[in-house]
Amino acid sequence: MRSFLPPGHIDALKLADRLEHRQLRQGQIIFTQGTHPDGVWMVRSGELELVAGRGQDRVVVGTLQPCGIAGDVPLLLGKPAVCTVRARTDVQSSFLSAAGFLATLDASPALTRAWLTALAHRHLRAQEAQVRTLHGSAESRAAWLLLREARDSAVTCSQGTLAAMLGMRRQTMNRVIKDFERQGLLRVGYCRLELLAVDRLRQRAQDRA
Repeated sequence: MRSFLPPGHIDALKLADRLEHRQLRQGQIIFTQGTHPDGVWMVRSGELELVAGRGQDRVVVGTLQPCGIAGDVPLLLGKPAVCTVRARTDVQSSFLSAAGFLATLDASPALTRAWLTALAHRHLRAQEAQVRTLHGSAESRAAWLLLREARDSAVTCSQGTLAAMLGMRRQTMNRVIKDFERQGLLRVGYCRLELLAVDRLRQRAQDRA
């Protein structure tokens, strides 16, 4: 986990001492929409996904990669989670119980300021992502999302999941992916999109027309 405070800072050491190592299996749910999380989860390796809705209306609205954090916002607000969080892959994580999280912040103004600063940065990135998600051509939005979700030049989200993240019709996403493949920007495999021309995809992502 990336520390909010300088290594060796007494409050950072206290936080590290409270963390529990948790291994999550692919598909394992850590908390569900409408419930209060039992603690804060910090991704060390692997990926979590954020899921809104239930049953046939369920859609993936985002992912959390290493250094991503889940559960802190509902705990700080004292409100239920607005989405379900589950392991998209096998995940190595650090866990801090709700009581431990709140007690640690209460005891450390420095850590509280650092955590809120990090939270503000996450909020800013979410706002920027929302702007990129909602505005621009289907091609530029898809290119931006592929670049964001890529790990080692590959995207393992399904095309349906990618479409849901953008609020785009699946047929539209399928068309864009086929166009990108014809243009040599990517290769479509089984549950995998291999990015072949990252620089050209970046150019497409900047095309807001």
